[in-house]
Amino acid sequence: MNSEQAKAACGALCDWLKNREDFGKFPAKAEATHDFVMDGLTYYVIKYKKTALGKWFIGVAGGYEGNSLENCGHVFTGMKDLYDEKTALDLGQRMAAFIRDFNEREAMQEAMNALFKKNMAYVQSKTLDADKIAQQFVKTETRGFTEVGKVDITSGHVVVADPLCYIAMGKYTPVLEKEIPNGTYTADISICKSQQVGLRICTARLKIKDAKAVRYELAKPVPETAANVSKNGEVWTGYPVDAGMTCFIDAKGADKMGEWIDNWHKQNQGKNHYDDYFAAIFAESYKKLPAYQREGGDFIEWTNPDTNEKMVMISSGFGDGFYQCFWGFDESGEICELITPLVDPDLFDKS
Repeated sequence: MNSEQAKAACGALCDWLKNREDFGKFPAKAEATHDFVMDGLTYYVIKYKKTALGKWFIGVAGGYEGNSLENCGHVFTGMKDLYDEKTALDLGQRMAAFIRDFNEREAMQEAMNALFKKNMAYVQSKTLDADKIAQQFVKTETRGFTEVGKVDITSGHVVVADPLCYIAMGKYTPVLEKEIPNGTYTADISICKSQQVGLRICTARLKIKDAKAVRYELAKPVPETAANVSKNGEVWTGYPVDAGMTCFIDAKGADKMGEWIDNWHKQNQGKNHYDDYFAAIFAESYKKLPAYQREGGDFIEWTNPDTNEKMVMISSGFGDGFYQCFWGFDESGEICELITPLVDPDLFDKS
């Protein structure tokens, strides 16, 4: 046993206990009794007393590399486990494995939280790089794309909104200001696959023309339909999501969908329009295209039974939040697509 390292380990455990709200002081005594190596690092089993005449409890501190007196932060005691010489080494090893795994999970969660924060900034950004979007609609080991359905536009205006929450409620469904020709358009998605977050939809796209977008412009809403207007009169762009879903739908079609859902509830008292109706349609979508969505389904084409008009619903990346949408323009300056960014694959497809 390295005596200097053992002394440092005892000091580390004492400091750890002093900084705990539920202990809040240095232990009366602390002694290193065993050492062991785990993952190439040295750990020390320590027995300590809360008071001079009290019982011995067990803790662990490490890991130390070589003769270093700096540990990697794996310091722990349950503060309830009594020290027993017969089982001390085994319990110390299990404590070290526990705190190692716990710290690794904490570090991973911190890293993921940082990535989620960056992704939130990405989906709320009011500028967009055309090359970045083009690089999503490719097929690689971690990326792909597929068509998800057709959308009937009969009023010349599009709504991009949360269909299951806000279209159903008739609010926060901004009608986009720019007008497009009436017709039936194809909706597609780009996806990424990550070891940490699994399969995610990155961008939902409504193709207006068969042309490449060379620039994107923030899609502004008709002011009176905006999700919010600030106190200084600024009209917000974008839309909130509270049911983990976005959609492309005709402006009048959104009203008709809200009416249909309202009537469905009147005829199905006590039931939920997702669990008891739409969930089965999403499940069928998964069966048809399992390589492009998670189990249970991430997208559907839905035809309103009352109007026979089509729209698409698409899972919104990491779920609830506030998202922007953009018009894409081709080289001739004409609108060729409408997109809503949901996940930045550059953050996740290498994780």
